[in-house]
Formats: sequence, C-alpha cells, structure tokens
Amino acid sequence: MFFTTSWRSARRTLVAFSLALAGCRASLPTASPTPETISLRLMADGASTPLLRDLAYSFRESSAFVTWDIRTLEPRLALAELARGEIPFAILSYLPNPRLVEENGSLWATPIGQLGIALVVHPSNLISNLTAAQTRALLRGQVRNWAELGGADRPVQVIARPAESSEAAIVQALLLGNQTIARTARLAPTSQSVLDLVRADPNSIGYVSTGYLQEGVRVVALDGILPTPETLTVGSYALRSPILVVGNAEPADDLYRAFFAWIQSPEGQRLVKRQHGGLPAR
Repeated sequence: MFFTTSWRSARRTLVAFSLALAGCRASLPTASPTPETISLRLMADGASTPLLRDLAYSFRESSAFVTWDIRTLEPRLALAELARGEIPFAILSYLPNPRLVEENGSLWATPIGQLGIALVVHPSNLISNLTAAQTRALLRGQVRNWAELGGADRPVQVIARPAESSEAAIVQALLLGNQTIARTARLAPTSQSVLDLVRADPNSIGYVSTGYLQEGVRVVALDGILPTPETLTVGSYALRSPILVVGNAEPADDLYRAFFAWIQSPEGQRLVKRQHGGLPAR
C-alpha cells in the first residue's frame, strides 16, 4: 500500500475543510481617488512560496493599494509564529499535527489547491517511470545502481531535502513511512539547490514541489502518472498534499478574506492550476 495509515487518516481531514470562502468577497471601503494602503503579512513554507508570490503579484483590489510582507518558514516554525500572533496566516502544504485544524482544533484552515512532489532526474537518465516500491528502495539506498531498474550502469545518488521541509515531510509520510532516507543522500538546503544538483549529476534523483520545476531536469512518472495540474486536481497522482491557508481564527470581513476568496475563485484557481492541482469541482 502506497499511503501510510496515519497520513491517510490525516488527509481525509485536510481535504474536507469548508470552501465557504469561495465566491465570497469582503466588503471594502468605496474606491476613492487615493486608495488606502493596506499591508498583508503572510507566511508560506518553502514548497508553497512560489505559488503565494505569484498569487500576491496577480491580486488586485480597486479600493486599496496592497503591499505584501511574505516570509518563508517551514511548517513547525510557521505554526510557532502563528502562535505568537504577529503574522495572522500561513500557506502550508504540510501540517505536522493535523489535529490542530480538525473540527475542535485550535486553528482555522481552508484549502486552496493540491501540491505535488515531483521525482526529478538528469535528462540523460533513461528511466521514465518508477513504481512506489522502486522509489522507496531508491530513496532508502537499497537500489545502488540504475542498472538494477533497467537503466545505465551508474551508481545512484539521492538528493534529499532536510527533514523539517514540507517536501521531505510529505515524502516521509506518504512514501517512506517509518523508514529512513539513505545515509548516502546529499541534503539540498533549498528546492532550487535540488534542481542544481540534479542538473550537475547524471546519477542523481531528487524531489521538489511542482512549483519549482524548470528546464534542465526530467520528471519521472510515479506508477505511470506524471504530476500535472490535471492529475493533481483529480487525485490520481499519489505523491500530493493539500495546500492550506492556516490561521488562528477565520479572517474577518477584510482584505485577507478577500484575498483568500479570490484564490478560491475561478480566476485564482486558474493561477493555482498553472503548476499545482486545483480545488475539486463542486
């Protein structure tokens, strides 16, 4: 079975959050010749930061001039900052403790899309598809040469993200379970460094959020399915996780609410689905 039992239960909780923000637009002051300047402070984990920046760049509100204060913090640090109360909301693709946002949890959350974790190799690597079992064996260091999987006679080099990152946590939860990454894996401090290392090493395999995919690497299908916006939206690609807006409380009738509602609107979802999965059709 590809998914671990604990994550399967958590995932059912995460995808069930209300979409009540969709179609709702906050009531803002009537437009004036000199719009009010409003600053929105948000956090995002590393996997979701490119998406948040794209959304912030595209969001427009005629009655206010919006400035943005966006910080990148991995989930545990982002949740700690939420507890401090200085930044009201975070965009996260992984929650260390899903119970925080269950019905009686201490946090409010709503989904905006689905994040996929793409398996990437050097363009010279002829392997085009891996099963979940093969991927698990590669990441654990049990497959040491690509020839064992029908590829070239080359040693395997795993490129991994630090355990505190959302990408590593998703891979651990959905693929590795209680098993550990190979001791010979090279740790990449950022998603961009994963791509740089894979581009430079024909023997390597790494994983990144689909929001970071660029030329110079090749994406490998997982169980015959590539992580496209379509396969992420319908849920056929397995290595995926809900992207959530998380806060200490539901937003008031303000610009935060307007922004989150816009992301869930058809216009916002078109941007989300450029590289990620969107919200399921209702």
